[in-house]
Amino acid sequence: MKFRLFVFYIIYTGILFVCFPIVIGYFILRSRNDSRYRKNFAERFGFGQSIADCILIHTASIGEFRGAFPFIQQLLNRKERLVISCLTPVARSYAYEKLSHEIEIGSVVVRYLPLEYFTAFQNFFSRSKPKLVLICELETWPIFIASCYRRKIPIYLINSQITKEAMRRVSFITKLFGHPLELVSGVAAKSSEHAVNFNLMGQQNVVPVGEFRFDQPIPESHTRAGESALSLVNPKKRPIVGFSSVIFGEADIYINSMKSLKLFSEERSLLKPMYVFVPRAPEAFDDLFQKIEDSGLSVIRRTQGFSGDLQPSLSTDWNNIDVILGDSFGEMYFYLKLCGQVVAGGGFWHTGAHNIIEQLQLHKDVIVGPEIWTIKFPAYQAQKAGLLTVVKDPSELTRNLRLFLEGNDTNKIVREKFDEFLNDYAGASNKTVAMLENEGVI
Repeated sequence: MKFRLFVFYIIYTGILFVCFPIVIGYFILRSRNDSRYRKNFAERFGFGQSIADCILIHTASIGEFRGAFPFIQQLLNRKERLVISCLTPVARSYAYEKLSHEIEIGSVVVRYLPLEYFTAFQNFFSRSKPKLVLICELETWPIFIASCYRRKIPIYLINSQITKEAMRRVSFITKLFGHPLELVSGVAAKSSEHAVNFNLMGQQNVVPVGEFRFDQPIPESHTRAGESALSLVNPKKRPIVGFSSVIFGEADIYINSMKSLKLFSEERSLLKPMYVFVPRAPEAFDDLFQKIEDSGLSVIRRTQGFSGDLQPSLSTDWNNIDVILGDSFGEMYFYLKLCGQVVAGGGFWHTGAHNIIEQLQLHKDVIVGPEIWTIKFPAYQAQKAGLLTVVKDPSELTRNLRLFLEGNDTNKIVREKFDEFLNDYAGASNKTVAMLENEGVI
């Protein structure tokens, strides 16, 4: 480790030490709304179950786990033993559900990643030393990386990206101290542009492989349930607009758009639209339900209007429902199947837009707000192919959705474009496995 990076770690560790009460306070506050934050809390300090001679794969959120799942399956097919680490209770529960058999036979452990403290990782690595560590997506935890580096554990960033905007935010620190990326063994980047950015940040062993989410399987039970539900939920064939992975801070924009579109349809004697509104965070479910209800739109929760196996309620007057609130996780393909047009959330919030690949997989036209720096790949490519519309402000969003209400349908040529686009960018899981084989770590 270079001396200037060592100085960074001294400063970074000191800041984290001072902030420790704030960190604990954060978990206390989160546990008020979600008691699962209190469970298995010892794992966040490095205690808990692990496996010897394993591969540790860090997937922070449910989206990252779902995206990496085809890659995880490939490693399991190679008889590798895995520890899957997460940050959120939702991701942990979902990973437990998807890997229940493997957990039962002892080939997989699902747990929380230790907090960013050397003592927490000391506890973790004293119980198990993985033979390889793989970090998915945007995660670059400095102490996690340094803890692996000190123990000579190969550590790779996979399905990873770093944007110009992210580089600018840390440019001052990077110029002074360097970046923990220097300690990483290699990177499987999402695109050639991201690969160049990693090079500029000091990591030279970078291979562009594509995006895992293009390989993720579409759950047929969810798409079948969505297709089947339409006959009861939408007998009049109303236009259905979906809002996926909505951030609470941008929700008012979409709610105002829904109200405007409903009024527009009445003025033009068009069929009244229906909306599928899927928040990103579970703690926002109740507040967003109340917001939508207070706006004058009639709203029903997914957990109220549908059974556990996604069958719509026969007692609900669906013709008078404006909004289905998606208050569940792991059912995005079901929600998307109901929709004719989808707005991807995050595009009107400073944290940036969220995944558009699931929408593209189901041949849905996608609209997103201007903050697409988080999804430059594949947003630029999808926009160039005519499959994604980027709008600059809420009024442009509403204007585009009005066109949909007036009858702009996806035609056969566009569906073929979807297939062509998806085929062009598939295969990231295989390429990542090949990279790791070439590196001699699997």
